[in-house]
Amino acid sequence: MKKHLLIIATLDTKGKEAAYIKSHVQSLGIQAILMDVGILEKPLTPPDIDRNEVLEAAGYHLDRLIGEKDRSMAIKAIQEGGTILTRRLLEVKRLDGVLGIGGGTGTAIATHVMRSLPLGLPKVMLSTVASRDMREYVGTKDIVMFHSVADILGSNQFMRLILGQVASAVCGMIEKDRRMNKEKPMVAVTAYGINSNCATHAEPLLQEKGYEMIAFHANGVGGMAMEEFIAEGLVAGVLDFTTHEIADEMFGGYCKGIGPTRLETAGRFGIPLVVAPGGLDNAVFSPYYPMPHRLQGRKRHAHDVRFCVRMGPEEMKAFAQIIGDKLNRSKGPVHVLIPKKGWSEADKEGMTLFDPEIDRVFVEELKKLLLPHIPLEEIDVHISEPAFAQRAVVVLDEMIRSNRIRPK
Repeated sequence: MKKHLLIIATLDTKGKEAAYIKSHVQSLGIQAILMDVGILEKPLTPPDIDRNEVLEAAGYHLDRLIGEKDRSMAIKAIQEGGTILTRRLLEVKRLDGVLGIGGGTGTAIATHVMRSLPLGLPKVMLSTVASRDMREYVGTKDIVMFHSVADILGSNQFMRLILGQVASAVCGMIEKDRRMNKEKPMVAVTAYGINSNCATHAEPLLQEKGYEMIAFHANGVGGMAMEEFIAEGLVAGVLDFTTHEIADEMFGGYCKGIGPTRLETAGRFGIPLVVAPGGLDNAVFSPYYPMPHRLQGRKRHAHDVRFCVRMGPEEMKAFAQIIGDKLNRSKGPVHVLIPKKGWSEADKEGMTLFDPEIDRVFVEELKKLLLPHIPLEEIDVHISEPAFAQRAVVVLDEMIRSNRIRPK
């Protein structure tokens, strides 16, 4: 069965380049579907899905948008319609990959569509702005950003080389079997710089019990990527060792950007969840993520160009409230595990941020907030000790096995 690649481009400005890519793709045996997401001028090459069809899928009309001269609304309309039609192609099994080409606007439109698609489906964006900060475009998805170097304008030997390379790259991805071998269930684990030993200790223990570990760097994007991974039904359980992102979200630190659903997806889907306060003892700042003035005078730990700032009692109460509220809404099994001797490499005896009395504020507050059926277990070890990971794996394994035989 022939495979399909959707090419998304503003054909009033990138029509010639899109036609070149379409021809190249079809010469490689892939069926190309060209979607026009331009608005202002006539397309320079005929589309397979025209702009009127894209807009009407989301309830908009081209003439009205042109008359209103509202560029931001027009882009929003194209993004919505493009997403709807792309999802329809996926549903009828006519979508095996997506390739976008564009400048700033084309990149915003095509990557918006790509972010609606499942993990593993090839998503490649040829963009004039790919060398800039791509966080808003990529989000949590596996989008490959391909820098065009030169503007995507005019026919020349260099641009033909780039267009051919990006077309060949996405076709190679499409031809590769993207099905995951599901012989072993996966367990999602969070980790970050000064709290990574916990995940390292957990992996061999999980393997012994028949699981594979997939680790997510709790750097804001990583935590949300894990939530999305859970939502797609790809994991059997979660060891959320590193809830540190909550601290950075509160103060605008290096690992901010978690969004409202962090720490909620496992509970929403009934996936067994073990939670620890890894890294909640500190927030991380750098020259690019400056520390708020209100934290001046706090204890600090130098990590690299970044530095960790000790959280205080008031923050601990706030963290407990946030975590307690989220865990109490869970529809699945949850177990909170507290290491009494510290929550990060900077929060251990002899280190700058060690302060068990402040950590205790979080524990006592969380005890008051958690519903009776959610256990909170304290262990007299540091979070980086093998014994902590061992207990977490045992608890999660028991919950997963019980969850499998529980009546639905």
